[in-house]
Amino acid sequence: RDSQQAGVDFARDFGLTYPSIFDPPGRTLLALKGIPRSVVPLTVVLDRQHRVAAVFLHAVHAQDLLPVVQRIATEP
Repeated sequence: RDSQQAGVDFARDFGLTYPSIFDPPGRTLLALKGIPRSVVPLTVVLDRQHRVAAVFLHAVHAQDLLPVVQRIATEP
């Protein structure tokens, strides 16, 4: 229901530095088979080959996300 500009404004206002995808039709999630499109918030972590490495179907805190990202960062 939000506009792309509203998303950009939100990220700027809250100092978010991680990538975010504006995809109202949900095409990106459809390509990532098996990920629910109606869950908010939703965090998907991709590995270096752009495969789904982790999915969080709830609000994520740094202490939950960091170990996953660190594990993926050490993969070849």
